[in-house]
Amino acid sequence: MNPKRFVAVMAVLPLLWVAGCSGDDQSPTTTRAEIGTPDPPIPSEVNAIPFAVGAVAAAGNAEVWMKFPNNAPAVPEGFLVLDVTVNSGALEPFTITPEMFRVYTVDGRSYTPVAVGDIAQFGNVELATKESYNALLAVEIATDSEPALFLADFTDLGDRFFAVAFSLDPDFVPVAPEE
Repeated sequence: MNPKRFVAVMAVLPLLWVAGCSGDDQSPTTTRAEIGTPDPPIPSEVNAIPFAVGAVAAAGNAEVWMKFPNNAPAVPEGFLVLDVTVNSGALEPFTITPEMFRVYTVDGRSYTPVAVGDIAQFGNVELATKESYNALLAVEIATDSEPALFLADFTDLGDRFFAVAFSLDPDFVPVAPEE
């Protein structure tokens, strides 16, 4: 994983503080990524090591599978499209909403799903036991900051649901920290 993407992933993990990327070199030809504090904050219960693109993440009574789509419809520049599947493992139906899903960028901003072109807004679906929901999820990224993290936060559904984070770096390989 290249250093810029590593910093991007680390910037949006559930940290209490984030070190800035300012340095002594203030020449006009030097550009550095602006790293910001996640807004809104990432839930403290989220996995410390994000899942990789294509992984299936257990979120308690739900599973989330996030990948980059193979054949997404064309969207204007500034949009990111993901292929997301949510599987229910709950005994009771539950509703997922667009606000449960966010893409965080390196600058700390976050974006929720929107409708664009042929892609409907992701979410607003009730899932029964063992039911799945698969759709394209589009977000409009209003800055030139790189997407770094995808978050699915089901914690508002109760104590048997969790938040899970995925790195948006296609080359990211999760590595457990040394003990």
